[in-house]
Amino acid sequence: MIKRITIQKVLVVLLISVMIIGLLSCVNIVSRAHNSTNEAQVSDGRLLAGIEAYNNGEYEAEYLGILNYGKEGIDKDHKNGFSYRFNINGNEVTYKMYNGTIDTEGQYDYPIQNRLKEGYCYRINVQDSVVTDATELPSDNNPFVPRVIGIPGKKTVTNFLKNAIGPIGTTLYIYGGAWDWQDVGSSIQSRTIGLPMEWVRFFDSQDANFTYKNIDPEHSYYPFGGYNEYYYAGADCSGYVGWALYNTFNTENGLEGYVGSARNMAKDLADKGLGEWTKDIKMKSGEIDLKPGDIVSISDHHIWISLGTCDDGSILIAHCSPSNSRTNMPGAGAQISAIGTSKDCEAYKLAEQYMSKYYPKWYERYPIYLTDPDTYLDVVKGNAGRFRWTENGLADYDGIQNMKPADVLKVLFSENEQSDNKNELANASESVKVSSVPKTGDKWLNPFLIIRSIL
Repeated sequence: MIKRITIQKVLVVLLISVMIIGLLSCVNIVSRAHNSTNEAQVSDGRLLAGIEAYNNGEYEAEYLGILNYGKEGIDKDHKNGFSYRFNINGNEVTYKMYNGTIDTEGQYDYPIQNRLKEGYCYRINVQDSVVTDATELPSDNNPFVPRVIGIPGKKTVTNFLKNAIGPIGTTLYIYGGAWDWQDVGSSIQSRTIGLPMEWVRFFDSQDANFTYKNIDPEHSYYPFGGYNEYYYAGADCSGYVGWALYNTFNTENGLEGYVGSARNMAKDLADKGLGEWTKDIKMKSGEIDLKPGDIVSISDHHIWISLGTCDDGSILIAHCSPSNSRTNMPGAGAQISAIGTSKDCEAYKLAEQYMSKYYPKWYERYPIYLTDPDTYLDVVKGNAGRFRWTENGLADYDGIQNMKPADVLKVLFSENEQSDNKNELANASESVKVSSVPKTGDKWLNPFLIIRSIL
């Protein structure tokens, strides 16, 4: 049936259209005038040209980063005086920041800086142009279920390895990632139960051209200034291991973390009474003595987790490395790799098999990293060495420490079991929805919607 359109309705539509066009023109003129007066701003948060000053009050704002990030003088020695950029109602406003309390060594704890993440939205409290608090606003990101994840607080070697697999394929390498903003300890993310969604969101926002260290400081995720502006976006080697340890030993957020010096980390675990540490990683036969679950700190300031030694002597490992993408850009992040001398080795083939099967989105960007035995088995310097769990640290009820890498992977990826978790199966390498900054839309001014409703 065709709906009749009367002359009266046509006249009404034309009248409304003229009114809306006029209104939109006025709004556009006001908007252009408003924006033109906001081009110049001052560092204490006031807007020029008579626009409302957001000096005091509570506002919803998107965090845009540190003013003049990457430029000379914006470094750790001047961090107490930084200015911080926010977007409030389309206006860029710049504030100082409350730096927190001071410890016995005269260092601030920077509670707000350790919560701020570029591109995220917050409810901020402002007093005299200083941000005194910031609470992250809920986002509409879809939940993400890792392919493998451990059980919080279950103290077994198998569970530790499952936690180590959790961030793989969805976490990029960030130098200083999972350390706190001031670069002295564990970040909120590395003291969080479950895979941090910030890591997944950042991975999904990048591609094979991501690099953790752009030579231009103003456009780099590398902490040229000596503080970790992008602490939340991913992890470095010790941040990754620290997160896996935290999720193995704890059941709640915010407790003491495990992130520390990569070269010292293995010995630090032994000093806590959790296992044994040694520099002698060769057996009498000359073969390398590495079992699944062993943690190795190497001379080259790196740390990795053993998934076992193959029959041909190659070693399968899990680590967070800035290995190159297929476009030759460094920053691959959490991954399964191989220590060996040839791509024909068993460890490389296993890494290829599992990374391509379970993490196809990562694998499209990054090739399997074949690491050099001379570098990755060098434990000569400092406190570099191998840590091995004993019952004082983690139990090995499953006997996984005596398994070969191929069998370890079957256990970790539950290939010997029939999984009933449909969400896990469907989520192999699905991306998390990356939400943009919430903006208010003038839907009520859409003339096409109004006209259609009348007709």
